[in-house]
Amino acid sequence: MQRESKAAASKGRKAAEHTARVATKESAAAGDRAKASIESGRQAAVAATENVAATAVTTWKVVKKRKALAASVGAGLIGAVGAAFAAGRATAKPRTGPLSRLAHGRI
Repeated sequence: MQRESKAAASKGRKAAEHTARVATKESAAAGDRAKASIESGRQAAVAATENVAATAVTTWKVVKKRKALAASVGAGLIGAVGAAFAAGRATAKPRTGPLSRLAHGRI
């Protein structure tokens, strides 16, 4: 009887040690996973902050240069309208021969 109880106690001790080792490994793995997820969250937050900062800088530059932007857009628009007008006028002219051009349209 005493041998059986010692054997059972030995088996129980071995099972408890094995369970403790497995639990230690699992908790270490869980800690590593938590650490990795915290790091990826931190990196995502840093990237988002950098994006917001870059957008703010670009917006501020546009606001600061709004007068120059408006002037260049206006000049481009006036140039496009002027070119279209000149092209339209050239096509609307009646065709004249060399004598009419020489006499300024009087012939």
